[in-house]
Amino acid sequence: MPQAPDLGWFELCLNVKDIKISREFYQRLGFKVIGGMEKEGWLTLQLKEFKLALYQGHIKETMLNFRGGDVFAIAEYLKAEGLEMEMDAKVESDSSAGATMRDPDGNMIYFNTHPDEV
Repeated sequence: MPQAPDLGWFELCLNVKDIKISREFYQRLGFKVIGGMEKEGWLTLQLKEFKLALYQGHIKETMLNFRGGDVFAIAEYLKAEGLEMEMDAKVESDSSAGATMRDPDGNMIYFNTHPDEV
């Protein structure tokens, strides 16, 4: 069995209704804002090693997001393992590489790497 490629770092991306209310909620749980632009509808928070991204108006559904890996190598490996890609690896409109698949329960898994993250 071939070795799995590095998927990059993981963050859970939540589709939220009100980013301010969601930020305040997660801060009460101990999360700290580490990036993003609340006025533009997105923030990244962190609690220990766990990263949580909040998106209002940017994503259609909550998803698992792996960032910083070689998206094309990841997609090839997953297909060789017999897994089906929902969207095969491609260069997206913002110049990042992206690919998507779903887990057995239908949860979105998004692999994404922007050129400045490599």
